[in-house]
Amino acid sequence: MAATIAQVEAGDLTARTGSSGDVGEIGMVAKHLDGFLDEIQDRDRQLRSWNDELNRRVEERTVHLIAARKQIEDTTKQLVLAEKLATLGEISAGIAHEINNPLAVMQGNLEIIRAVLAGRTDDLDLEFRLVDEQIGRISEIVRKLLQFARPAEYAGYEDRQDIAAMISDTLPLVGHLLKRAAVTVMRDDRARREVRINRTELQQVLVNLMVNAIDAMPGGGTLTLRSYDAEGAGGEPGAVIEVQDTGIGMSDNVLARIFDPFFTTKQRDGNGLGLAICQMLISHTGGTLTASSTPDIGSTFVLWLPEAGDDGTRREGHSV
Repeated sequence: MAATIAQVEAGDLTARTGSSGDVGEIGMVAKHLDGFLDEIQDRDRQLRSWNDELNRRVEERTVHLIAARKQIEDTTKQLVLAEKLATLGEISAGIAHEINNPLAVMQGNLEIIRAVLAGRTDDLDLEFRLVDEQIGRISEIVRKLLQFARPAEYAGYEDRQDIAAMISDTLPLVGHLLKRAAVTVMRDDRARREVRINRTELQQVLVNLMVNAIDAMPGGGTLTLRSYDAEGAGGEPGAVIEVQDTGIGMSDNVLARIFDPFFTTKQRDGNGLGLAICQMLISHTGGTLTASSTPDIGSTFVLWLPEAGDDGTRREGHSV
């Protein structure tokens, strides 16, 4: 019995005296000792099992808490962005209105000058053309401001769109840029679902994303256009279009601001409204537009759109 107890104290819970209990009082005590050791071993086994189960549940709960925290953070970001967009929309509408008035006066007076100087403006044709171009440029900026400020007024008719066909129809619009920048296009068309969105708006978004990708590859590279069926965050059916480049990429600080209105890294040619309007157009259809990037490796823009129902409307999904 002393030897058995020493083994148990050393950590061997399987140690037993082996007494049958029929050799007198000492034998009975040894048998009872073995019974106690059996109970201790069973309790230890149960405690270990409970400990494993507790650890498993803690891990599951931790995963759920991390997911819930990320969802809260994402929702908070969306709310903050929505508030920013609403405020900037009001400001933009006011700015556009204030600009349109003097712009109309300038355009009208320019026409009057042309009429007064009819036949005597040959030497000023270049100057007049430059003024026209700049007025037109301002008008385009004002139009984008209004489109950003009042998306409902600029939203076009939605219809079913085949993603592969849309990409094929859009590529010729940027063909000259692709050739000039020595960019190779790779396609992976796996989407089978049709999506519901206005054709012109989707084309506008795709052109914007492609042009940005080309600009990010000044020394040439590969533009990958990938599409596939995928469910949305709430489990609703839809499809994804990925626009991926092998360009200069973006830092985390730039990536965090690319959808902010008026933020641009193009010092001369950009007005910072392109991606903001793209995200607004996609959000209006119930879709999402996100981006990821690694400096010196490239960027990927992921566009998700809901599937069109049998009658052409958006197909509603269910939460999962």
